[in-house]
Amino acid sequence: MGVFTEVQRGHVQCGLVPIENSTGGGIAETMDAFRDGRGRGGRGEVVVCAEVQLEVHHALLANCAPRAVRHIYSKPEVFAQCRKWLATQYPKADLIPTPSSSKAAELVAAESKKAERGGGGAGIAAIGSELAGQLYGLGTLFPRIEDHADNITRFFVISKTPALRSGDDKTSVMFTTGDTPGALVRVLQAFKHHGINLTHIEKRPSGRRNWHYTFFVDARGHTADRKVAAALVEAKAHCHDLAVLGSYPRSKRIL
Repeated sequence: MGVFTEVQRGHVQCGLVPIENSTGGGIAETMDAFRDGRGRGGRGEVVVCAEVQLEVHHALLANCAPRAVRHIYSKPEVFAQCRKWLATQYPKADLIPTPSSSKAAELVAAESKKAERGGGGAGIAAIGSELAGQLYGLGTLFPRIEDHADNITRFFVISKTPALRSGDDKTSVMFTTGDTPGALVRVLQAFKHHGINLTHIEKRPSGRRNWHYTFFVDARGHTADRKVAAALVEAKAHCHDLAVLGSYPRSKRIL
């Protein structure tokens, strides 16, 4: 992810990356960026310093009539969040993946202009935010096409500066376990032993060998808390490697 690189290089102070969607679950690209960056050391300076919950609304964006749309571009996770609507409204349309929904809007806008200059119609649309449509000069054919009205995405704010203890915090941890029976259970029990609640757990392929996984967990509390610190020490003893991605104030409202 380019956001990590820009923060790590100091080009920007903070970056916003999606980590979890209420409909689609964990965001693979962000978890892989943490995993791969930590492994190479290139993004090791970047920490999670805050979390933000945002309402997510998707719109079908195009500069052609709704009935002319034959190809739809967007991010795979966005297609998943609009699956039922697409199956009902555009069952025969080609769904073409792009790195991001904003990139989809940019591509569709450029291709639409080429088609207009050629005197034809592109028959293409993007799924993204209405703001993306405004930025790239695309009309909104249909607003709010997400399958669930309460579609929420949780974002991490990443920075080089750790967050101070607020008294109501979370700590995000990434780890891999040894290939031994009960290794994962022992890691999770370490948090239980110290009374630390785990609010989220995900896994991704480790990228090292087949069927070997990197786990991501969110724990209540800050690394400055005695119980959290003790739980991490105990958990690390059962891990092949363990990295704290950051401690940060817990988000309490949806924006």
